[in-house]
Amino acid sequence: MSLPLSLTHSHPAVWQMPVLEAFRKNVLARAYADINTGWEDTLIPLGLVLAGRAFDDAAMVNWAAEWSAYHLAVEPQSPSTEAFRNQNSGDPLRGLYLTPYCGEWGSAMVFAELHDHQADDQLLKAVRLLADHIIDGSIRVGDGIIAHGHWSQIPWVDTLYYSAAPLARAFRLTGEARYAREAVDQCLLHARYLRDPQSGCFFHEVHIDTGERTNWLWSRGNGWIIMALADTLRHCPADMQGWSEVLDIYRSMVVGLLRLQHPCGLWRIVPENEEAHLETSGAIMIATGLTVGIAEGYINRTTAANVLRTWYEVLTWITPDGRLMGCQTPAGAGGWETHKRSVIGERTYGTGSLLRLAAEMHKGGLI
Repeated sequence: MSLPLSLTHSHPAVWQMPVLEAFRKNVLARAYADINTGWEDTLIPLGLVLAGRAFDDAAMVNWAAEWSAYHLAVEPQSPSTEAFRNQNSGDPLRGLYLTPYCGEWGSAMVFAELHDHQADDQLLKAVRLLADHIIDGSIRVGDGIIAHGHWSQIPWVDTLYYSAAPLARAFRLTGEARYAREAVDQCLLHARYLRDPQSGCFFHEVHIDTGERTNWLWSRGNGWIIMALADTLRHCPADMQGWSEVLDIYRSMVVGLLRLQHPCGLWRIVPENEEAHLETSGAIMIATGLTVGIAEGYINRTTAANVLRTWYEVLTWITPDGRLMGCQTPAGAGGWETHKRSVIGERTYGTGSLLRLAAEMHKGGLI
């Protein structure tokens, strides 16, 4: 599925900065067969196709296209949930896995963005397959909110990102209203159960039957949410019932997150806890959600100063050989205050998210 593009690597002001040149080289040196379709790894090809399109970089887009061709060359699998929990970063697995776990649904976003660039029936078929699976193959609890998966049948913050964001893109490609309707509804449902009314930000998880939630916020969790809200607003029709309510939730969240931003531009793993580490992946995701809002006119452009502060701080966390550090490792369910000093390092979701942030900032005129 290598695309016959006329793109060239032609933005020296960004990608020929030594630190970003090393970062780009490091990402493109990865073998696409080493990047699976699970929630962590799939953000690499998503970031590459978005950055490639934004910066006219054929190598980036073609890497994502080759990755997609590699995984779509085998039949999707529906493994037994007893034998298959989820793909972790680096697991040498190939293809799509249709399970009730939301972490297996994110590749639909890659296929949608590639199809936007150059229409391809195989990509469109894969987007439809995953979008239909989200609607029909997910586990629902309470009044229809999608649960995280078969091994955690409660909603989490990243559940919203890996359901609403793919569905919103599926609507953009197909025009099928049910995809947009589900994306908007899931945003509203997750806000109903996970949103902190004081800060406008979101807690990590909730038990629907008891209303029990984690006690602290979490930066990357709020990164998942603000990206999900921003993608839903961008790709779903503004005249759809509930869209304006999602916009209000997004704007309220922006205010809360800006109040929690550290002066250096990052957010702490637990934003309210001064003992918690500063962390890059959550900060990058939050900045991405803010940048979409700036580009689409949802929030005041003065917020660009906050995004630029994040951007320039994150660049200092890239090693000379091009690895983005400072990303909190996955820590699972529970009270995030216990992870205030989590292990941090390089993670594929941080790397992929930084590629997307660069693309969104360029689109919004920030770089």
